Amino acid sequence: MDKHYCICIGRKFCSGGRNVATIVAEKLGIRVYDRDLLKKAAQDTGFSEKFFDEADEEKTRKGLRSLFMGHFNSNGMSSNYLSNESIFNMQSDAIRKIHESEDCVFIGRCADYVLRDSDRLLNVFIAADINDRVARVMRHAGDDMTESKALSLIEDIDRKRSSYYNYFTGRTWGDTAVYDICLNSTTFGYERCADIIVSLAKEKLGI
Repeated sequence: MDKHYCICIGRKFCSGGRNVATIVAEKLGIRVYDRDLLKKAAQDTGFSEKFFDEADEEKTRKGLRSLFMGHFNSNGMSSNYLSNESIFNMQSDAIRKIHESEDCVFIGRCADYVLRDSDRLLNVFIAADINDRVARVMRHAGDDMTESKALSLIEDIDRKRSSYYNYFTGRTWGDTAVYDICLNSTTFGYERCADIIVSLAKEKLGI
């Protein structure tokens, strides 16, 4: 049995998934990992963080096809090639190392798939009504963000997240069969969603 537990939270864009994850982590006294994984992966491999950022979950499969970087190693070699698969594997290694060392919450990054063999894993997906998501985008964007632009942005980012997840996992992003629980933050609100997740985590993971 794994020593540490992990809660993996997938989310639709602007559904409040990050907010829910933060509240869950605060209630359990553990850390949240998202883009921090890029920093850790970069530190562990010695490569520049910006190239890991190019392998973001919001990139399309086409955009992830390949990356070239000018990096000098101990042998004096430069312009090393890192495929999208290589970078994904490095991030996956970082996810596994974190899981081995501490209890935590992961946001996105296909962490549910990477840690699929763990016996102390809770997989969650957060969605929200489209009107709420559009309104959230418009609140956080500039004055020139119209409702139609917000909707297009949401559709674009959801499509890219789906492409990234499906490509690397062979699963279907947002498919209810993949997750232990799917929650609508419009229905429950962030705090209630977090309470439900914490309660389920305690029951399933024996926290």
